[in-house]
Amino acid sequence: MGIDIEVTEFTAKDYEDFSVRLYDCLKALRNTLSTPGFGEGPVTLGAELETYIVDHNGDVAPINDQLLRQMNDEQYQHELNKFNLEYNLAPVLASGTPFSKMQQEANKALAKASQAAATENARIVAIGILPTLNSDNLQADNMTDVGRYHMLYKGLHNLRGEPFKININGIDPIQLESDLVTLEGANTSFQLHLRIAPDNFANSFNAAQFVTPLAVALSANSPLLLGHRLWQETRIALFKQSIDSRLRGSVEWRQPSRVSFGHGWVRQDAHELFAETVALYPPIIPLLSGQNPLAAMTSDILPALNELKLHMGTTWPWNRAVYSSTDGGHLRIEMRALPSGPTTFDMMANAAFFVGLTVAMRDHMPDILPSMPFRFAEHNFYRAAQNGLDAHILWPERGQSCPKEQPVNTVIKSLLPQMVEGLDRLGLDDAEIEKYRSNVEDRLNEEMTGARWQLMMLEKYTQLGASRTEACHAMTQKYIEQQESGKSLIEWSLPP
Repeated sequence: MGIDIEVTEFTAKDYEDFSVRLYDCLKALRNTLSTPGFGEGPVTLGAELETYIVDHNGDVAPINDQLLRQMNDEQYQHELNKFNLEYNLAPVLASGTPFSKMQQEANKALAKASQAAATENARIVAIGILPTLNSDNLQADNMTDVGRYHMLYKGLHNLRGEPFKININGIDPIQLESDLVTLEGANTSFQLHLRIAPDNFANSFNAAQFVTPLAVALSANSPLLLGHRLWQETRIALFKQSIDSRLRGSVEWRQPSRVSFGHGWVRQDAHELFAETVALYPPIIPLLSGQNPLAAMTSDILPALNELKLHMGTTWPWNRAVYSSTDGGHLRIEMRALPSGPTTFDMMANAAFFVGLTVAMRDHMPDILPSMPFRFAEHNFYRAAQNGLDAHILWPERGQSCPKEQPVNTVIKSLLPQMVEGLDRLGLDDAEIEKYRSNVEDRLNEEMTGARWQLMMLEKYTQLGASRTEACHAMTQKYIEQQESGKSLIEWSLPP
């Protein structure tokens, strides 16, 4: 979805030709995955960091175009709304000190964006959902004027034919409707990319799915939407509903959402996930490239599979398979469930926990899966998003006939040795492992997440007599101040 799309009108023939090309891409992908040597190489890590742009009051500042022109740096990109930015971190080897390197780069990126924002009397904030966001911010004039976003909106709206409906339970339940996809842009994430050899892909992807609920509970940083206290990680519910192209009640069978946790464990290889996406979801942007993937294969050219990548970019599973023809060709797992913020240190610790546990658990997945139906993992995911570190999840233990419901905090603490094991297997330095392991342990001991901090500060300002709107602004200003201090969340000041 990062490509620029100038065409916004397509015919029925365009959709038909695109669908044919998708199946050609799948044939070429299967041949490519079976090619000896494909995808071999060192394990690497990458990330995408999304942020808000706010004014001196903590309200959104829709100036991403101005900042991008000023910075003139291809690693910074538009996001769906004008008050968001994305920074793409350079890939690093997953050995030595990868998370420290990414933390340093993220700090420099935030500093550069902040310097540019300061010239517009604005600031940059890494947070899952901005607490000061209001419904006026989500009107059509705040959608970034880029072809792919216009086409995305048009495609989703054509599939649905009526406004998107939001219905999220919480302390202050919320119900609203919108004709726009700008609500989706209210979510800002910290997305990880882990390069995986094809032979290890199935077990690695299943491991990532298995431990995602733990990572979500640990990293929760999105408890508010439009002033409503909802889930600890409200992004999960909002993202699914804000671009849901399905018409509820229009069919008897359970039509799959384009935003999902997935549809089952991977049994053989990555091809399953690509084929599933092609089979289950109609194309939204039927843009053909100049390369025929089957012709490329006959010419010993690694196929780009542009149509398949474009189609995959119009579905949003929380963990996604990624194919790339660069660097000799490879596969990645894109881990999309973590929120932006609260600090680069905490984000990298969350990433180290997520990646380390994925690597440690992957060889155990064949033994785990018989006792862990996929619906149990999906259940864990939504319970973790809703309740954060207060969640109870179903977790298997040796010798049990079925998973046992346990506090997620207890499960995470018990798995810290596996986090260390996985990071050690990747070749991280001992000091690097301990740096991020201790960060996770400290937050678990204090039972502190970004979401909990936000709610505690909101309650403090409310008790002091502030209205909900005033409290959201005061808390946001305090959040920005603490984030800019460079301190880890565990060091942030708390209400007396």
